[in-house]
Amino acid sequence: MREKRVIIVGATSGLGRGLAERYIAAGCAVGVAGRNAVALKELTAIDPERVKSEVIDITAEDAPRRLSELIASTGGMDLYIHCSGILKEEKELDISGQTDIVATNVTGFVRMLSAVYRYYRDDKEKRKQKPAIAAISSIAGIRGLGDLPAYSASKAFDSTYLEALRQKADKEGVKVTITDIKPGWTRTALLDSNRRYILEMDSAVVVNKIYNAINNRKPLSVIGIRWKILTAIERSLPRGIWRKLHIQLWRDNQ
Repeated sequence: MREKRVIIVGATSGLGRGLAERYIAAGCAVGVAGRNAVALKELTAIDPERVKSEVIDITAEDAPRRLSELIASTGGMDLYIHCSGILKEEKELDISGQTDIVATNVTGFVRMLSAVYRYYRDDKEKRKQKPAIAAISSIAGIRGLGDLPAYSASKAFDSTYLEALRQKADKEGVKVTITDIKPGWTRTALLDSNRRYILEMDSAVVVNKIYNAINNRKPLSVIGIRWKILTAIERSLPRGIWRKLHIQLWRDNQ
C-alpha cells in the first residue's frame, strides 16, 4: 500500500465504514472517526493495534483538535478520506433541514479539509510520503436539482472547494494529491429505505471502485460507468433545457 496511515472521517456507516474495513484488511494503520461511539468500537475491535478511533462531530468547533489527536494516535497521516455528509428531504424547503445540510456538507467540510491541508502545508517532513486527500462529494453536485436544492448546492460547493484547494496547493508548492470522488446513488443508510433511486448502486461495489479510484490518485473520479455517461450529458445541456428537464430521482416502493 502506498498509503500506510489512513484517517477516515465519517467511518461509522455507509461508504466510510466500507472503506475503513477495506483499508484495515489491506494492513494499513487506520484512524476512524464519526459521531457513533459504538460503531467506532466495533471498528477498533477488528485490530486494536492498528485501528484507532476518535468521536468527532464535524459541525463542532473542536473537530480539528480531535482530528489532530486521532492523527497522533494513528502515528501520522498519509491519506485523509472525508466521507461525512447528510441528505434530507427538501420538498417543503424547511429551513432547519436545509441549514443542517449546510452545517455538515459545507461548514463541516471546510472545517476538516482546511485543517488537513494546513497539516500537510506547515511541515515539509509530513509531505515526503506523497500524501493524499480524498473526499466524497456526489454526482448531485453536477447541476442544481429541484428536488434537492440545498443538497445539490452543497455538493457543488464541495467540488469547487476541492478544485480551489488543488490550485492553492500547486501555487504554494504543497505536494499533495487531492481527489474528488463522485458516486451516484448508493444503497446505504443515507437513502430512504422506502424508495428506489435512479441508477442505484450496491454499496460493496461502490466501495471497491472508490478504493481503486483513491489509489489511482486522479483529481476526479465519477463512480459507475452509467453515471459517467449521464453526468457528461448533464454538463452539456443548456440551462434552459436543464430547467425544464424534471428527472425523477426516485420512486416510492409499492
